[in-house]
Amino acid sequence: MNRHSLPLVLFMALTAVAAFPASALPPSSADALWLAPVNAEPVDDAVLAQAQGKYFGADMLVGVRIDLVTQVATAGGGNAAAIGALYIRRSGSGFIVQVDSRTQALAGSGSEATGTALALGGDAINVQGIGQVAQIAGDGNRMGNAALIRVVGDLAAPQGFNGLTHSQSQDGTMTATVHFDGTGMQLGVGATGASIGQNVTPGAATSGSILQFGRIAGDGFAASNTMQLQMMTTAMPTLSLQQAGIQQALIAIAGLPH
Repeated sequence: MNRHSLPLVLFMALTAVAAFPASALPPSSADALWLAPVNAEPVDDAVLAQAQGKYFGADMLVGVRIDLVTQVATAGGGNAAAIGALYIRRSGSGFIVQVDSRTQALAGSGSEATGTALALGGDAINVQGIGQVAQIAGDGNRMGNAALIRVVGDLAAPQGFNGLTHSQSQDGTMTATVHFDGTGMQLGVGATGASIGQNVTPGAATSGSILQFGRIAGDGFAASNTMQLQMMTTAMPTLSLQQAGIQQALIAIAGLPH
């Protein structure tokens, strides 16, 4: 367990995202890497709009956990997967931060894309909140983006995180990477003709973003991005509620004409 003085901006950026509808294709028993569909829990926009800053309603936002999984499989038996997780929990004047990153890649007997299909640019789109992009050119391809956002009670620190901020695997044309740094989290998997990934970009409370993208130009690919974001809350102490009320009253007084 590591204790860090993590800037609030990263925490605020991750907890200030807005939920877009998420979708996932049905699983197929023929694709070993295909994830089961994620069941979304709708959160009203009015509720999410309050999940910015130091507290929401009478509850304090005290932490966040985000889990990302990206994977691709080719018609020739190649596969690659990238898994990244981040846990941030306020502790006293600092934060408890834990990370986990894992990758794997396996070249198949024929992972090269076929035909002259072309798909460009989807991963360069700038978004606020959550963006989900799929660009597919070719035959017999499947691509799914799924996102789940939950406001939950306090979560215990995870067990088994490996503490690695970077992981990379490559076998033939199959690649998988996970990277955590000051600019956010990036996961990506690729093969000839396919680039699948997720980017989490911190920023001010209104400009943090999560992008799920898939670019396929070939035949017989199966790929997916899944994300689960859990925002941890705990009841505000009575004193904190009183202080918040006094602060709001002073702000209102300051706005009165003199």
